[in-house]
Amino acid sequence: MALHRRDILAAAAGGAAWATAGRAQASVTATPGLRPGKPFAGTELKVLCVVASQFRAHEARLAAFTEQTGITAKYTFVPFASMREALTAEMVGGGGDYDLAIAMDQWVASLNNLLDPIDDIVRAKGIPLDRWPEAHLRQGRVNNRLLGLPSRGHVQLLFYRKDLFEKHNLTPPATWEALVETGRAIQEKEPGISGVSVPYGRGNGQNLMVWYNFLWGRGAQLFDAQGQPAFNSAAGLQSVQDYVDLLRRHRIAPAGSLSFAEQDSVNFMGQGNAAMLPVWWWVRSTLVNPQSSRLSEAQLGFAPMPSYAGRPRTTFTNTWVWGISRRSRRKEAAAELLTWIANPALEKEVLLDPRENDVVAVMQPNLVDDQVNARFGGMHRFAAEGLARTESITFGPEWPQVAEALETAMSEAASGSRSVPDAFNAAAAQVRRIVRRG
Repeated sequence: MALHRRDILAAAAGGAAWATAGRAQASVTATPGLRPGKPFAGTELKVLCVVASQFRAHEARLAAFTEQTGITAKYTFVPFASMREALTAEMVGGGGDYDLAIAMDQWVASLNNLLDPIDDIVRAKGIPLDRWPEAHLRQGRVNNRLLGLPSRGHVQLLFYRKDLFEKHNLTPPATWEALVETGRAIQEKEPGISGVSVPYGRGNGQNLMVWYNFLWGRGAQLFDAQGQPAFNSAAGLQSVQDYVDLLRRHRIAPAGSLSFAEQDSVNFMGQGNAAMLPVWWWVRSTLVNPQSSRLSEAQLGFAPMPSYAGRPRTTFTNTWVWGISRRSRRKEAAAELLTWIANPALEKEVLLDPRENDVVAVMQPNLVDDQVNARFGGMHRFAAEGLARTESITFGPEWPQVAEALETAMSEAASGSRSVPDAFNAAAAQVRRIVRRG
């Protein structure tokens, strides 16, 4: 049964009451770009936000924002599974209830009528856009208008069994070719452990997220300059073959990965059944959590995502952007909160708070910061390396249908029910029809 707007927000309202007692107070008391003189003192902003520990940490520090501006803010937290519907409900039937909202990259184009362009605000506030890697920043743009600023973003890393690599004198593979050889070596020396865990099963496009790096590494693209499918070019088809060959030819991925969703591949690694796992960086906390994993922190290493020999490193990204609601009656005050959130000092403070464990950073100064990297073992420099030259996907309103066609083709190719060319040529024909219908 479909949820109605009032049901979603009523269910989510309880999240806004999350206790903040005992949380650290922000030491960031000066944010560049805020209007002097507190002209909006007494204003209360309403914020629609996905559940994430990073944003809980922001909420816990709102006293510092109020001290600087006189503005208060009330967050409504919505679980990820209901977030898109909550945003859509606000766009279609909202009466300006929310002033600031956060949206995932894949939804931004379809929420074009929810968010107001903020180009003028960013210029007026003097917010430098090179604060963010372009791979994140471009996800807030639609039709050359900036609708949102990145605040939460994920990159991919290669997690590996550090204990096994040390035991057998192996080094983390820098290329996909080396990953195959390393996986074979592990399986020869450690019977019962698969070389790599990756998902090939259908489910929200999860069997595509590692493959994108194969696609870009081969020099191929999803779409050409005219917006038509290009993933079935010779290079594109070879990238698919390389990816499914981890399972079908090289057999370094477990047979069960044919039905794996992303979480299955993570669990397979966490239970000690695989030596390598290419996945989002936030998974680190899951892999060292004794309630969900048999691995200890000492057993787990991480490295940049492999690339093809002679090709730059890439990482598929997942980006969340903050935007100002088009129906907001408090847009100038909302711009103050957006400016406060976009302060690198706030992001750094959360990263270094010993009571917080969220690794997420989207701002370049923090990705290369010595203190941040010292706390997380250099993870953020690896992220910066992957972000520097990576490709990304432009998510148009038809993206959900496109992704469904692609994930079906990938599942067929991995299972062998269709050849790689047959599966992806058929997907290209389907995508052309989707694009033509608009």
